[in-house]
Amino acid sequence: MPAAQAELFPSSQPDLFGGPAAEPGYVVPYPIAVNTLTKTLALLQASARWPWDEDMKVARMERTVPKLLGVLPPEEAEDWRNRFACETVRLDASA
Repeated sequence: MPAAQAELFPSSQPDLFGGPAAEPGYVVPYPIAVNTLTKTLALLQASARWPWDEDMKVARMERTVPKLLGVLPPEEAEDWRNRFACETVRLDASA
């Protein structure tokens, strides 16, 4: 490889087609995940209808909650999924 190309592509640049997977930027600590899930579920349980507009509902229920559940052990995550499912059904029925 010519020297000019070597400068453009330093050896520290990762391979675009098969290098090692990047490490996640941030992993939510377990206590924060449980605390956030607890507060979110309590808010849903106390609400007669969805407490957020549709965009926020999608952000919370389809992105944030699954990310938090991913931190928990599988059995505990399944328990939380069931709890959220019950509230989701109730709130959807009230809409």
